[in-house]
Amino acid sequence: MTEVMQKAPADVLDFDIDFSRWLKSADRITSASSTIAGGTASVDRTDFGDSLARVWLSGGADGETSLVTTIVTTEQGRTKEFCFNLKIRECH
Repeated sequence: MTEVMQKAPADVLDFDIDFSRWLKSADRITSASSTIAGGTASVDRTDFGDSLARVWLSGGADGETSLVTTIVTTEQGRTKEFCFNLKIRECH
């Protein structure tokens, strides 16, 4: 089941993804990238630390649902993908 996150069209928000459960104890994230498919929301940037990726998202139109995909690579050569649905809802 894909997780669902929500934001308003005017929001610029960050969403944290914890990859620690997939990492071996001596491994750490060395790069991260994110894409968004469907709708008009945008990925502003993707930051990362040893076991966490942070995706910054903005825009979108009320009622849209998009799929956000984040892929990390690690020092020891692992690659892991995480996806979530982003619902855009105007505050009413």
